[in-house]
Amino acid sequence: MSKNEIAVQEELPAYLAKQDPEAGGRGSEGVSTDDLVIPRLELAQALSPCINKKKPEYIEGIEIGDLYNNITRENYGPNVNVVPVLFKKEYLIWKDRDSGDGGFRGAYPDHDLAEMALAELDESEQSLCEIVDTAQQFVMIIHDDGSFEEAVFSMAKSKMKVSKNWNSLIRLNGRDRFSRVYAIASFEDKGNSGEFQNVAVTNAGFPSEAVYTAAEEVYESIASGKKDIDRSVDEAADKPLRDDI
Repeated sequence: MSKNEIAVQEELPAYLAKQDPEAGGRGSEGVSTDDLVIPRLELAQALSPCINKKKPEYIEGIEIGDLYNNITRENYGPNVNVVPVLFKKEYLIWKDRDSGDGGFRGAYPDHDLAEMALAELDESEQSLCEIVDTAQQFVMIIHDDGSFEEAVFSMAKSKMKVSKNWNSLIRLNGRDRFSRVYAIASFEDKGNSGEFQNVAVTNAGFPSEAVYTAAEEVYESIASGKKDIDRSVDEAADKPLRDDI
């Protein structure tokens, strides 16, 4: 290699631009859906690790109220357009992070199962845990350049009300869940523990046929159980247990 040749290039080189991005995939033949993670759409709060420069999760330039991808670390800013794909209600057990080993302790399809799982924990741990009703909104994020990607937006506590309103809006609009585009915008809200970031969801138009078709495929994969959330990378495990978040 010539000394003048750059080993790592920031822009897509010409020799790769000629290839069809949908073809090939050599080297990943052994990767199945079980080996993939559905990225999470996160909302940066004052205590989020992505805001703290001393944390490995820190995202340069991110601000409180920005929405971002927890896998690619891409910052979308305070607004993003999405196509909802599928809704799933879950009951998550969280242990207070201030306990030293806090975080995610399990996800269950109904409250009774979550209560049974909580009862199986040591009594000392039970007092540090809570069951949180959580709305899992699987979506396709739509970018200004026409590209799109799948993600899941976990909505609990104050965001649960937003999720209910969103579901109602989707029902009023009719047709498939993924037949509309919605705008998600963050704003500063207030709760018992003070100020925090929340989101508002409004109609934003209709998806292109390509986006609709992609969303339909994602829906079928999740509905059939081929895809789900990978809890091992759930950044929400770092979030505090508060009434407003």
